[in-house]
Amino acid sequence: MRCDPDAGDHENGYGSCPFLGSIYDADPVFKKDLDDALKSAGLTGLTGKQGAMNGPDSGLIPVDVGGEKWLLGSVCERGNCGDHYLKILYIPSEHVIAGFYYNSGEENIFGDVGGAEARILRRDVPDVTPVQQAPAMPTTPADSSPADTIWAFKGDGGKSLWQVCGGQNNSCTIIANTKYYVAVLNRKSATGCAFGDFYVAARDTASWRQYDTGTCSADAYIRKGSINNGQYLSVDIGINGVLVKQFPIGYWSMQKEFSGNRRPSWSKVKEKNQQH
Repeated sequence: MRCDPDAGDHENGYGSCPFLGSIYDADPVFKKDLDDALKSAGLTGLTGKQGAMNGPDSGLIPVDVGGEKWLLGSVCERGNCGDHYLKILYIPSEHVIAGFYYNSGEENIFGDVGGAEARILRRDVPDVTPVQQAPAMPTTPADSSPADTIWAFKGDGGKSLWQVCGGQNNSCTIIANTKYYVAVLNRKSATGCAFGDFYVAARDTASWRQYDTGTCSADAYIRKGSINNGQYLSVDIGINGVLVKQFPIGYWSMQKEFSGNRRPSWSKVKEKNQQH
């Protein structure tokens, strides 16, 4: 199994690296290695054309983990990539697999997994556990926001997310998480918008930004969605079944994750996504 992620004649973002789903169907050795690893962990019904992991997959790209060369790939459930996915590390010459199965907060690590492998496999799981309401008795910096959480992130005006969300009378709810971004809805709008105010917090810069929601209707909804046939997590705002705004935080996060040919292209995403 050969792979060059920077091959210039491929435009899928993974160079000549095979996609996990394609190599599973085409390579009986890889199929057996993966099936055996899943079976040993008691995981069934995930792979194959009839399996639960029937959504977008990634190319198997080379990574260095703890001084060893692995191939890293993933596949997810169509339309639910943010909450239901399978990630693996694979050494073809040794038939070794280290895997991570995530299903709506439930985690299953299996195979030849050490600490370094676990960190790579779990890197899309937020380091800070999201909370729907801020803690009542936090350890606080100067403005009383809970330390080492997104609530301490500052906006352009210098206010923390904790302050604009009402402090201990928190009026904000976390809608969706990625490694780099957190989507937050404040039901108590600073401008009187009946729907509320929408923020995106950036973990790498410890900052937050408010975005236009496109509606102030009290009947509008906000929920997790996806773009590019389920490949990237999004936050969708709509009313009466009509999509008003869509924020592709999963795509934004993946742009932070990769560089060069492996960095996802928004123009290619839009070509495949009928909503854009």
